[in-house]
Amino acid sequence: MLTKTFISILLSCFFTQTFSQVSVIGKWRPINPKLKINDTTNKQLKYGDIEIRQDSTFHIEGDSSTQNSSIPGWHTGDESNGTCEVYDNNHLTLWLEAKENKMFLSYIIIKLTKDKLILRSSFNKNKKKYDIKYLRL
Repeated sequence: MLTKTFISILLSCFFTQTFSQVSVIGKWRPINPKLKINDTTNKQLKYGDIEIRQDSTFHIEGDSSTQNSSIPGWHTGDESNGTCEVYDNNHLTLWLEAKENKMFLSYIIIKLTKDKLILRSSFNKNKKKYDIKYLRL
């Protein structure tokens, strides 16, 4: 009797994990490996946070200091906006505006749960050390 109950629970967990779909849509904060606890209680977007929206658009929060810089030249850390698409349930492409310029970021979705997202650049698909880990806000 105990064996049947255990097998029933095991199969239930398997089917729940296998067939439940978790959406990548939402606000995500990158994990800072230098901190023991990463704060996700503050839902306001901070530098590096990404928001993937229902309408297939995205926003990456930038550093406002680069927008206000009086120093000429190319700056990193600007905000990014564009459209996104998920295909084959494990690839995420972020098309930077404007899509006709064909500038994009391509990722493999390594892990997607209710609270955690791990992305790996499609250009470094065999290099785990470059994984980007996020927590859902």
